[in-house]
Amino acid sequence: MDKYTLENILTLTKSLVMLYVNGTVESSNKTTRKFMETGLEESLKLQDMIYNAMVEDGFYTVSNVKETEIDKLYKKLSEC
Repeated sequence: MDKYTLENILTLTKSLVMLYVNGTVESSNKTTRKFMETGLEESLKLQDMIYNAMVEDGFYTVSNVKETEIDKLYKKLSEC
């Protein structure tokens, strides 16, 4: 698949994860909660598969953040 398609699928999957999170939290009975939990688990697996496919294809690169950058951001946020 191309990068654009995978990005769209990943975005939709993230939205689905949030739907299942909210559904799980708001469930009014055990049957509904179990359904939502199962959907959440499956959606998280799918999100992980898509993410890994994007990393493997070079569409999603992850770089480590320098500790000094974290310190600068922490200091900036602490001042607010």
